[in-house]
Amino acid sequence: MFNRKVRINLYTCDKGYFINDKPSLQMDTPDWLRNMKSSAEVVDNDSRSKYSIGTIKNCPGINYFMTEGIKFKLWEDLKIRIYPDGSVRMLPNIPPKTEPFTQHFPIQYEGLYPNRTAFKLLSPWMGECNSDVKFMFLESHYSTNFFRENGLYITPGYTEFKYQNSFSCHISAGLRSEPYDIEMPYGLPLFTVYPITEKKLEIKHHLITREEYDRYSNKWPQCPVRRYYKFIQNINKDNL
Repeated sequence: MFNRKVRINLYTCDKGYFINDKPSLQMDTPDWLRNMKSSAEVVDNDSRSKYSIGTIKNCPGINYFMTEGIKFKLWEDLKIRIYPDGSVRMLPNIPPKTEPFTQHFPIQYEGLYPNRTAFKLLSPWMGECNSDVKFMFLESHYSTNFFRENGLYITPGYTEFKYQNSFSCHISAGLRSEPYDIEMPYGLPLFTVYPITEKKLEIKHHLITREEYDRYSNKWPQCPVRRYYKFIQNINKDNL
């Protein structure tokens, strides 16, 4: 029978994340949307007559954007210090092996983000898809004002989960003349991944052991971009 669903298995080895912090297809309605009325009364500048107009609460584009895709929230409280030279540190200082982020070298994004630094949050979840469908990776723009208020960008892009399994979140922050701190609260809406397909999306969460998690992450280890593209090319040749 024709497969009408795109299935993603989501894996973590942390019981706390599995119980409390599952990525979800469900939308949490933000306060601004919950409090907004579906219509508003305005006054015509010329005739001074009143009439009713719809608000963005009814906008199909915004509603589809918020209801579709897999939604990820921040899995723990994070406090990050940004230094004038672009370096980024966790507060309090955590041994490097347990830090939930890595940092990019400026030369890797030279010209893209002037006077900014970039780092990557490492999600405790890994994904595996039953097809090579592409996914669009976007900030959960309408769910929080946090990133705009703090001058942060979440880098958008395409990804897939058949040949790689990472849900890493790339963030850019502005540089200042003095070090400054950013406190990211637990449960903060981070990003949403949208399948580029008309098929229905189905997800299943799995709690696995640390050993299984390590074996799984080593199945598709992080590698240089050129090697990744070469890997995909070889798979495509084998499927011809």
